[in-house]
Amino acid sequence: MAKKQAKNANVNIVDNTIQIRTLDRSRKTLDNWKTAMQSAESLLNPNRQLLYNLYADIMLDEHLISVTDQRRLNVTGVTLMFGKDGKENEAIGKLIDTEAFEQLLEHILDSRFFGFSLIQNDFATIINEQPQIKLVPRAHVKPGFGIVVGNPGDMTGIDYTQPPYDTLYTPAGRADDLGLLLAAAPLVLLKRGDVSDWATFNEVFGQPLRVAYYNPMDPTQKPLLEKGMAEMGSMAYMILPDGAKVEFPTTYQTAAADTYERFANRMDKAISKLIVGQTMTTEDGSSRSQSEVHERTAGKIAQSDRRFALRILNSRIKPALIAQGYPVGEGEAFSFVEEEERLSKKDRLEMDIKIHKEVAPIKVDYFAQEYNVPIDEEALSNRQQQALQTTEEEPEDEEKPEKPKKVKQSAVDEFGRFMQFAQVLKEQGFFE
Repeated sequence: MAKKQAKNANVNIVDNTIQIRTLDRSRKTLDNWKTAMQSAESLLNPNRQLLYNLYADIMLDEHLISVTDQRRLNVTGVTLMFGKDGKENEAIGKLIDTEAFEQLLEHILDSRFFGFSLIQNDFATIINEQPQIKLVPRAHVKPGFGIVVGNPGDMTGIDYTQPPYDTLYTPAGRADDLGLLLAAAPLVLLKRGDVSDWATFNEVFGQPLRVAYYNPMDPTQKPLLEKGMAEMGSMAYMILPDGAKVEFPTTYQTAAADTYERFANRMDKAISKLIVGQTMTTEDGSSRSQSEVHERTAGKIAQSDRRFALRILNSRIKPALIAQGYPVGEGEAFSFVEEEERLSKKDRLEMDIKIHKEVAPIKVDYFAQEYNVPIDEEALSNRQQQALQTTEEEPEDEEKPEKPKKVKQSAVDEFGRFMQFAQVLKEQGFFE
């Protein structure tokens, strides 16, 4: 006989509701950064709440926003497809072409900046064209333990690595990574303090200063002068007793303005190097060769970000799609549709010349337009005549082999123009 369960049996109910709190927008300093880092790296009770409050604050910096957006565009701005051998899965293709899926890609890439992202992905509602993609508040995720907690200080919560949560939540990033923003934070804070001091400097020294003197033996003059100076406008003014002296050393004023600007620019360059690996795609470059080197560096980072996103899409999002009922064929996977490789002008010119010589003639007008090099029509005409005379000469010796067929006038003209163009390019250093 089966035993009946006692009516008064104890039932443990665990409330795992996430308690969302307002972000701390108070002024942050380097001491706050150090404290937040130590709290996040704690071995006994790691808590990232202070760190993510700091990250939310520095993400208001305009330069940091620009460079992080640039890296996101390297992933969201490239065509993504799901299929095999160039044939796309239509059902998942519709999912990819939604705003929610773009948010998914952004959250995945943001784990590079924040260290970790836990993304809720509910694709079942695609039937209604409303897939649900939400970011679990980072402060409530403890990646090292694989749990989501109700309060950032808790040590117990929901294990998102076990069913049924493992197909509804996608982790991105390493459990021990605190992200690139950890190194960017002191740069932004130092820049912010510098710009604040610069603003104060401009307020004090950036506008004309009016000075009024009053007789210290007649105290009634001071309030009259104060009233008169205040009514004259908003420029700075001073009211001093007759005989007083105030100095503003010129050397200090001129040097300080340049120092503030150089320091702010130095911080921006450091942020660019940290996030995008170089500075010339965010600032004006000084030469073509340097800009090409920087562009290659940016390209390698973009490729790394795409591979990172693809690993997560194929190892975690693909199983989630299968679990949520999407038709996935054998061998189908996510892939980026690579655009045509970008070549430097020198490499492209060498390729064009090789095609011209070995495959088929290319009109000189194409070269002139593509490389923005003017053509000397008079010199070109002379070269055409020389080329024409050479091709029309007949051999005098009868024992020589049969003369080649006469080249068409249009081909001769084009060859002469091409030789002239090649000479111009050589003079401009394209073949150095």
